[in-house]
Amino acid sequence: MRGASSSDSIKKNLIKLIKNENGSVLPIVALSLPVILGLVGLGTDASLWMASKRNIQFSADAAVIAAGWELAQGTTDNMDAAAVREAQRNGYNPTADGRLEIEILAQDEEGARIAVTVSQSAETFFSKIIFQSDIRVSAYAEALISDVDGQFCILALEDEDDGALTTSGSVSISAPSCGIAVNSSDDEALQLSGNVEVEVSNVRVSGDYDINGCSADFTYDSLKTGQSPLSDPYDDLEVPEFEGCDFNNKKVTSSTTLSPGVYCGGIKISGNNDVTFEPGLYIINGGDFKVTGSGSMFGEGVTFILTGSGNDYSQLDISGGKDIEFSAPETGEDWSGITFFQDRDAPEGNNLQNKLTGTSDLTFNGVAYFPSQGLWFGGNSSSTGGQAPCTKLIARTVTFSGNPSLGNNCANYDVEDIGPPTVKLLR
Repeated sequence: MRGASSSDSIKKNLIKLIKNENGSVLPIVALSLPVILGLVGLGTDASLWMASKRNIQFSADAAVIAAGWELAQGTTDNMDAAAVREAQRNGYNPTADGRLEIEILAQDEEGARIAVTVSQSAETFFSKIIFQSDIRVSAYAEALISDVDGQFCILALEDEDDGALTTSGSVSISAPSCGIAVNSSDDEALQLSGNVEVEVSNVRVSGDYDINGCSADFTYDSLKTGQSPLSDPYDDLEVPEFEGCDFNNKKVTSSTTLSPGVYCGGIKISGNNDVTFEPGLYIINGGDFKVTGSGSMFGEGVTFILTGSGNDYSQLDISGGKDIEFSAPETGEDWSGITFFQDRDAPEGNNLQNKLTGTSDLTFNGVAYFPSQGLWFGGNSSSTGGQAPCTKLIARTVTFSGNPSLGNNCANYDVEDIGPPTVKLLR
């Protein structure tokens, strides 16, 4: 009996031992812990990947905008450097096997599209145990560079000297539909002196402006200093080819009609007379286009090209008391929108002044372009002509005097807009 009882006891204890669950959790946890930690680590790294993805997208957006602005200035020389610089400011890290690629997708008269792709290794911790290679994140951005908005009708091209745009004496400038742009980076790039009334829509100065000892009523919708210079919209326009001379040292002292052609030695008009210019292209090769006296001078659909060679380049000097009405060729015609164009090879100098002044009425529709020399615009000239005009002045320096009026209604002319381009992020 005692042997049977002992056997039953051993059997019962074995059954209890087999059924006992105490201590079984620990090996399960030990086996599961690497998996649990791996999942937590992957979740943490996934959050870091998403943050890296957002940052790299910010970098791509900033890079494509920077590259777009460089392209909008007409050059690709600094495009890569500008893109990398702005990308780094927004999280791009070239040392993390970073790559930045720029592609110009399209470039034509309507504008340009540019794309940037940025990629780099993502920052990870736990996933390095699972993945042998680096995790890379990348982003793509695209921008559209559009035409300028054309809000300016006065542009002083001088880029560093003071007084790039000035006023002289008692001046009243009326240009409520357009603005003034000055490319000089000098602290006194725009100088107002005398008894001045200026009414314009916008003022944009690369440097700063100075109101010097004058009574100034300076009215504008917006004024911005420290701005990037505006591009010369006619930088690629050249003097047309020509041969010989149709007229030499032309002098006019009585009423007459002049025909288009090549005028060597200039055109000089003086006295009390009425002079009409037939439509067309007037190339003045050497000598000056000088007008004094009284009477009238009329030209519709005319363009005056001031050129020359050596030290003998034609300059414009219109003063006196004539009633003058000039308008450029209209849309679809040769040299549409250009009334005066001086050869960019003319001697440079801020003191070399072309004058479009006078003591009577000046009706002037078109562009006056003097890229290497100054333009003095004023007197009692008025470019209104009974209607909202198209008057654009582009010169190395611009000086205003008297009571000039300007407008920006250029629907009838193929004139180039003056203003900053627009760079828009597409995606």
